[in-house]
Amino acid sequence: MPWKIALAVITVGAVAATALSSVYTVQPTEMAGVRRLGTVVTLAPVGPGLHLKLPWIDTVDTIQTSLDTFQLNNLTVYTIDNQAVTVGLGISYHIPASAVMRLLYGVGRSGNVDIAENIRPVLADRVLRVFSTQNTVGISANREHIAAEIRKQVDEGLGSIFGLEITDLQLSSITYSPSFQASVEAAVQAKNDAIRAENMVSRVRYEGEQAKVQADAQASVRIAQANAEAASTVAQARAQRESAILRAEGEAQAATLTGEAEAHVMQQVGAAVAANPGVVSFEASHRWNGQLPGTMLGGMTPPLNMFSIQPGQHAGADTPTVANATQARTSLP
Repeated sequence: MPWKIALAVITVGAVAATALSSVYTVQPTEMAGVRRLGTVVTLAPVGPGLHLKLPWIDTVDTIQTSLDTFQLNNLTVYTIDNQAVTVGLGISYHIPASAVMRLLYGVGRSGNVDIAENIRPVLADRVLRVFSTQNTVGISANREHIAAEIRKQVDEGLGSIFGLEITDLQLSSITYSPSFQASVEAAVQAKNDAIRAENMVSRVRYEGEQAKVQADAQASVRIAQANAEAASTVAQARAQRESAILRAEGEAQAATLTGEAEAHVMQQVGAAVAANPGVVSFEASHRWNGQLPGTMLGGMTPPLNMFSIQPGQHAGADTPTVANATQARTSLP
């Protein structure tokens, strides 16, 4: 009958629904807890697999325990010098078994619906704390230190409050205020100008040093030339002096030799005259031109007596002859 068929269908459906409601499955990336009419009936997290529960009155709450990420963007923080900085960061975390029951039934509403909302304020607070101790100018240089300090404080906060384990923290972006960026650009420009001026000073100093080196080299060359010229002049003067000395010595020796020769000649002549007195008369008569003096003073020797010729006497044996005079002259050295 139709009503019996309908009753049978309803009974089979109810039995199937009851059977399906009596089991639940936990995925490998999850853990679960069971509530019965609002009361938690599991003392420990339920692991992955197929599990039984009371149909219709038991509720299964699952939570992801595998590695997960949370991103916090456009968070405005203030540094110690009251500069606004907008940062973005993300964390990678996972939920250990010891934190499953706390997160399912001790934080927010039952289940995992409030985990992200509970993480956000703690993460923002720790980021604000770290940046409040930093000077804006040094943020870029201290970026790694800042990220490490944020991770440390976030790990302590989320671990103590929720039992989460932080595996990594990424400081994805740091954006400075327009006024600070303008001041940084001005500072960079001023630094570049200073570097440019310093380079110019260095170039001028280098050129000055080069010019000084060249001037010193030229001066050294001129000094060397002057020294060489002076040495040459001294050498020439010394050579002229030595030449004059040698010439004077030669002239003195020549004069000495000449004097000695003349003295020797005079000595020989004297000896010859002493040996032959008539030679003088012969020379006088030989050199006389035949003219008598126009004036005779008293006491002068008559010209004829000069030649030892007596008036009225002819040149005889007592008068020196040309042969005797010649013999006397040839006897001189």
